[in-house]
Amino acid sequence: MNKLLIILFLFISITLAKEITPYRYIQASGAVSDFVKVGNTLIIGTEAGIIDIYDLEKDKLIDQIIMPTVKDIWGDDMRSLIFSVDYFKGRLLFVARVFSGWRELYLYENKKLTKLLEKSQKLTLQEVKFVDDDTAVIGMMSNRLMLYDLKKRELIYTKQLNQASLSDIVLDEQRKYLYTADESPLISKIDVRKGTVVETFRKANKRDIFSIDYKNGMLLSGGKDKRIVLYKTPSTFTMTKGDFFIYSVALNPDATMAAFVKNEEDEISVVTTNDLKEHYLLKGHRQTIIKMDFYRSDELITADEDDRLRFWRLD
Repeated sequence: MNKLLIILFLFISITLAKEITPYRYIQASGAVSDFVKVGNTLIIGTEAGIIDIYDLEKDKLIDQIIMPTVKDIWGDDMRSLIFSVDYFKGRLLFVARVFSGWRELYLYENKKLTKLLEKSQKLTLQEVKFVDDDTAVIGMMSNRLMLYDLKKRELIYTKQLNQASLSDIVLDEQRKYLYTADESPLISKIDVRKGTVVETFRKANKRDIFSIDYKNGMLLSGGKDKRIVLYKTPSTFTMTKGDFFIYSVALNPDATMAAFVKNEEDEISVVTTNDLKEHYLLKGHRQTIIKMDFYRSDELITADEDDRLRFWRLD
């Protein structure tokens, strides 16, 4: 009987994922819409039209961008919603949605804010990423891709990918290739300098893709079909399934672990990529998770539609 209990205990210990709760929280100035971490600097975009610039080592807010207020149709003050943020070598790019619904692109450098693209151009900018010091790639809601020269303040090219709405974009570590996902089962790999599609990934996902990540030669996707797909090549992949729509996915830097939103309770499953076995279950979110980011092999940051970021350590 004792042997049976020991065997049962060992089986449960091996098969059950370890439950993890956050070890740290950072309060944002509003509901979080996007964030990016570079070194010890954390940039937080919010729906309140405020961008918080936070020093993680000093554990304090070191700068803040507050968009001007305008009157809405009821006469109340409101600010532009921050859609996307990116940070590179001390420079900050971000997309803001103004009251009319159009989006604007801003550059923040040396405490100076410069508007690069404005609402009169009637653009539906959605995500922005630095390619290098002087170039940025922009994804539009209409799934049009743009490469923008920050120095000359002009477009280098625009490319319409397809007619589905854009879901997510991610650059590889060398910022040479861009991966794009949309409300279709298709992921495109694009030479970001040329704007040419060099590969497509379409064999595993069957419905809209919501989130992708790319690290160390591996591409991770999740979406409406509840599938979490790990591609090595367009024809080589493994997959597992969650219990609900997969709104957010992330890979750690060496792509040995993958995280995804597992269920309607917004629990996060962390699996090893070689066998897709669940090792950790992250609990603590109460709203839809919008973004996850591994900043170390065993630590990640997550944000939902609330005004706090959560930090997790896998140990």
